Amino acid sequence: MSELQIKHTEQGSIVVVQLAGKLDAKTAPRLNETLKGFIGTGKTKIICEMAGVTYIASAGIGTLKANLVDAKKNGGDLRLVALQKEVQDVFDVLGFSKLFVITPDLKSAASGM
Repeated sequence: MSELQIKHTEQGSIVVVQLAGKLDAKTAPRLNETLKGFIGTGKTKIICEMAGVTYIASAGIGTLKANLVDAKKNGGDLRLVALQKEVQDVFDVLGFSKLFVITPDLKSAASGM
């Protein structure tokens, strides 16, 4: 799967963005546009469900981090759920797992939002 699939649902005040595929320089701009669109309309509590993300590059991490900062500036948060081991390893090695709330499931991620 070379493209990034982006779907979303709303659960109360929380937007759940389901991602599948590769999150890289080619696909990150689409995700950025999606996330900025939610934040710009006041939907600042965002959970990215990433079980289907098979690869993440620095552009993808940068997009997530920039939107985490924007969400927090506007009273919300951006949390990550169900990272595959390879993707989790990238976050760990680069130190980004300390910046994000990363949980194994949606219920845990939504807790306290």
